[in-house]
Amino acid sequence: MATKKSKSTAVKAKLITLAALKKRQKVKAPKVRRISLANLAKLVKDITADPFITFSKDPVMEISPRHPYDPLGLMDVYRPGRWDCTSNLLFMETIVTGSSPGAWDGTVAYANFKATQPGTYLIVGNFSGYKITMQLHGPWGNNTAYTATTSDKGAVVAIWTAAAANQSIYFTINCLTGNNQLGMGYLESIQVFML
Repeated sequence: MATKKSKSTAVKAKLITLAALKKRQKVKAPKVRRISLANLAKLVKDITADPFITFSKDPVMEISPRHPYDPLGLMDVYRPGRWDCTSNLLFMETIVTGSSPGAWDGTVAYANFKATQPGTYLIVGNFSGYKITMQLHGPWGNNTAYTATTSDKGAVVAIWTAAAANQSIYFTINCLTGNNQLGMGYLESIQVFML
């Protein structure tokens, strides 16, 4: 004959589960640091093959989880893993494709920027993550950058030329791991510099 658990035993089991859950909720967000301006400049020189290219020290626009809106642009996010203003990080679940054509799941940041004047701009997504490839999609195609560990400083970049002031650009950022696996990337900010 089966024995019944007492109500107090069932309650204790639930309390233990809740206590374990509370411990897991206290996991600290990783510290994501940007690459230095000197390393960003080197990266731009490598991409453009122009050893004399320079860019403004201060971005013309910067958006982040704490400040997702700027008069020159904004970001909206589809399915953020976690929008964490305390750590100023957007936790991004990797894109995982399904068995049907066009089926996918994960986090995508949709962003836009309006040029202040005609010219060439550098778009930078500052990120990190364990074995994460960050993708920056726009009219330039798909640019990628990789971080092997969460302590690595990652920057996915693109160069865009505005023909006129007030011309807008729309772009997306998402991340992947190898072999269509689940993972987590961390987006710290999107910056736009004038070249």
